[in-house]
Amino acid sequence: MAIHIQMSEKAERELKRSSIRNKISSLLACILFVGGGGLILTLTVIFIAAEPPPEFLVYYPPAEERLLVNEPMTPQLSSKAASPADSVAPTVIVSTAVAPVSMAPVEVPMDDSVWVGVSVELGMGLRDGLGNGLGEDGSGLGTGKTGGSALVGTFYDLKQPRKGSPTGIVSGGAGEGKVLEVLNGFLRNWSESALNKYYRAPQKLYASNFYVPVAYAKYGPIAYGVADKVKEGAWVAIYRGRVRAPKSGKFRFVGTGDECVAVRFNSKTVLEAGYRIPSRWPDGAKVSGVDHVRYAAAIKAGTDSVHKDYEFIKLNGIDIWNAEVGGLTAGTVFEVEEGKVYPIEVMITEVPGGKFGVMLFMEDMSESLKPDNPSNQYHLFRTNFSTPDETVILELLQKAGCNVGNSLQVPKYNPESLIWVVVP
Repeated sequence: MAIHIQMSEKAERELKRSSIRNKISSLLACILFVGGGGLILTLTVIFIAAEPPPEFLVYYPPAEERLLVNEPMTPQLSSKAASPADSVAPTVIVSTAVAPVSMAPVEVPMDDSVWVGVSVELGMGLRDGLGNGLGEDGSGLGTGKTGGSALVGTFYDLKQPRKGSPTGIVSGGAGEGKVLEVLNGFLRNWSESALNKYYRAPQKLYASNFYVPVAYAKYGPIAYGVADKVKEGAWVAIYRGRVRAPKSGKFRFVGTGDECVAVRFNSKTVLEAGYRIPSRWPDGAKVSGVDHVRYAAAIKAGTDSVHKDYEFIKLNGIDIWNAEVGGLTAGTVFEVEEGKVYPIEVMITEVPGGKFGVMLFMEDMSESLKPDNPSNQYHLFRTNFSTPDETVILELLQKAGCNVGNSLQVPKYNPESLIWVVVP
């Protein structure tokens, strides 16, 4: 007997529903798979396979090979700084895609230019410089351009009050004693409060070295742009900053000034030199014009307790300084560590008017310079690549009416002079 089995109507309906669900699921899975694959392919074509548009990347050579132009970077300095023109390379532009590019030729001027205009020339330094990096600006009494590596100078006229009643100080004669008295008070702790009551020039100058030959004292007011307000005598300029030692060792400042140049390094006065020595006022310093002779005699005799370690050095090319103030004065020896930062202040002053001049060098005590050798070349104290040009200096002084004859009365300096970079 045969057995016949037949689904119930309910089971048949459920089977059909299940079959339809399976077909729909398969269809959706196919659509999802195809759509996802298409999306991945599209993204691949757009973001990976497509050729990127041409663009330019700027390549900067290493610091020691880079040219200091428009926005220069500070080069790495060694104990003997080379001229920037001998060891630098221009910026290179590199394309990351192959495409025809037209570029205009770029010319980099390598010659030095001189500022135009008498007051601008003396007040803005002796050379154009290399921009806002380490630069070459700041010779003479400084430049009016901010930025770069330079000490900041402030100019005071002791004959005029900042406000209020007159100061009672005049150029020359009995006024010299009062000027020395003010400077004596200032040098006790180098505080600006000692000068606050006197007229201050609105313009600040930024100096990288001090190399001014025998000139007329109106040089100072002209340089600071106040020649119409300040007469030539009884003025003082104070320069301040923080410098990084280029090498470890012992050093001393060597220089002189008319009327005086003084240096405080790391909160200690290490040089005071010239025709007037304010720290000796009134003891041993007369206004007769020979106080520098007494000063030199006291140092040579070892009776000046404040400057007992000083030394006088005569060099070639500075006959006037040799005859009148015993040459250059070498100050107190101090020690530094390479890379360490030290505060420094420089005072330059003119007392009676007439003639003016200042020069400031450094001696590396590890070098074998002999004090009795008139051809010694000391390091020019400088905070950037500044290298004063004697021909340019003389031309500027002549244009300003500040030159005294045709003899510059400044010695040669070491062309590889160390650079004491100013740190903000």
